[in-house]
Amino acid sequence: MKRLIKFYPLALIIIFGIRAGYGQDLEKKLQLSLSTGRQQEDFHWDIAGNINGQSPNVLSELKWKNVSGQNYSGALQWNFWRRFSLLGEYNRVNVRSGSVSDMDYAGDNRTQPTYQENFSDNKGSVSAWNAGAGYVIFNNNLFSLIPYIGYGASTQSLYIVDLTGQFPGLNSSYNTRWKGPFIKATSSVKIWRALKLTADVTYNQVTYSAQGDWNLINEFQHPVSYRHAAKGYGINAAARLVYNLTPNIGLSFGYGYYSWQTGNGTDQLYLSSGQVDKTQLNRVARNGYRIVGGVVLGL
Repeated sequence: MKRLIKFYPLALIIIFGIRAGYGQDLEKKLQLSLSTGRQQEDFHWDIAGNINGQSPNVLSELKWKNVSGQNYSGALQWNFWRRFSLLGEYNRVNVRSGSVSDMDYAGDNRTQPTYQENFSDNKGSVSAWNAGAGYVIFNNNLFSLIPYIGYGASTQSLYIVDLTGQFPGLNSSYNTRWKGPFIKATSSVKIWRALKLTADVTYNQVTYSAQGDWNLINEFQHPVSYRHAAKGYGINAAARLVYNLTPNIGLSFGYGYYSWQTGNGTDQLYLSSGQVDKTQLNRVARNGYRIVGGVVLGL
């Protein structure tokens, strides 16, 4: 009986200590999120017939559709001193499937098509990283709000291949880089007991650069047949539900959407003769989504 009496206060301390853990701030001082899932995006670019955007206004256009694969991502958030916080994010997709269309035109506004062919993309990758610093405006047991500023980059390694056997040896590539500063806001809201909803939105101001290789066209240089350059922006938004199994371990399920684009830029085509032809890059655009699940670890 004495042993039970001694054990009872200890049990109460443990139970109330655990319950108190759930009443702490929504965002931990140190928080690591790991997730995986599916990501899919569409991407396209088009060029004009000359540097003034004319003759015709759309000369050639490439579109990648439903480029998809397994997504792996991680994020680290550290409230390192008072209300100041650091953020690091990385995600990568190994491309497994997608379709590509190549169209050329002789008339303005995509009229008088002179070439049309469909291809595939079953390899490559898409990746991105962000690093920033933020300030904790709110963080209690019901609501949190943390804005960040920082710098990031996103790359795409896309391919044009033929799975039908009609174009043996086709292995053309297009590699992009979007880089520049960003502003981001993250927020969490407690829904019920150990369940919370987190959301974030990011605006990216970017410089766009890319290079491509038309590997079967002898009139072009290799491995760089052409380069693209432009200025643009991107918007990312995401939301996820997090259920805390313990005060320091949670399960998450989320959805994210992104849309990036450029304005007018330059296209430089490198001919095997050494000549460089320049024309207007009209626009580059990408948009996609990801559905992921994972774990959240906090201290």
